Amino acid sequence: MDQVRWLEDVDMNKFLLFFLLFSLIIISSCGSPTGDTVKDTDKEIVENSESEIMITYNSLSPKARSLYYKQSESLTKEVDPRVVELDQLTIGCFGTNTIMRMSEEDTNLGGQCCGALVDVETYKIQLQALNKFIEENNNINIIPKDPYDISVDHAQKLITFNKDIILLSTQQQIYNDAMKMSHHGGPCCCKCWKWYMMSGLGKKLIVDYSWNAEQLAELWDLSSSCGHDGDTNMHEHYENELDHGDEHAN
Repeated sequence: MDQVRWLEDVDMNKFLLFFLLFSLIIISSCGSPTGDTVKDTDKEIVENSESEIMITYNSLSPKARSLYYKQSESLTKEVDPRVVELDQLTIGCFGTNTIMRMSEEDTNLGGQCCGALVDVETYKIQLQALNKFIEENNNINIIPKDPYDISVDHAQKLITFNKDIILLSTQQQIYNDAMKMSHHGGPCCCKCWKWYMMSGLGKKLIVDYSWNAEQLAELWDLSSSCGHDGDTNMHEHYENELDHGDEHAN
């Protein structure tokens, strides 16, 4: 009888020892909540973020994808939602005939025809400077408030001004002087639809609103939207315009 009890005690001790060892193995495999678990969580967050970037990229048109790829630094970082919206507009160095054949219901016309808009902060500062300039010059409603987002009918109206308005010699001199003063040497960096649109706007402002060369050159600079380095890096120019406006306000 004593031998049976001894065997039972031995078996119980083995069981307790086994249970203790098993518990230690389970606890060890779980790891520290501040060690491997944190690393796994960080990895999951990165993977989810990359997934969102790819979802956005795959939803875009071929033209928008090429812009988004540059803006996201080869699909490694998120892009501001407003910039993604701008990427999906009608973008290209079209001639004026293409614009005039478009419908008012077509997607708005965008900038970035010469390069991608990669600096969203400069874009925001540019809009602030442009709209401040518009306010200081009597809020003329034919001036586009966002050069990267222009409706088709607005562009068509300004292009028509360029064709229909004939400048007098004194007015033409104002226009020519503005071209010499402007950053791009004219209404835009190349003679695409926007060149003729901003040219038409310039003629209208000279004839009907008596604008001078300095005003027109400044408007053309603030309305630049080509997207290349010389355009998107005009950060200092836009900030100077904001500071200049503040000085006048005082």
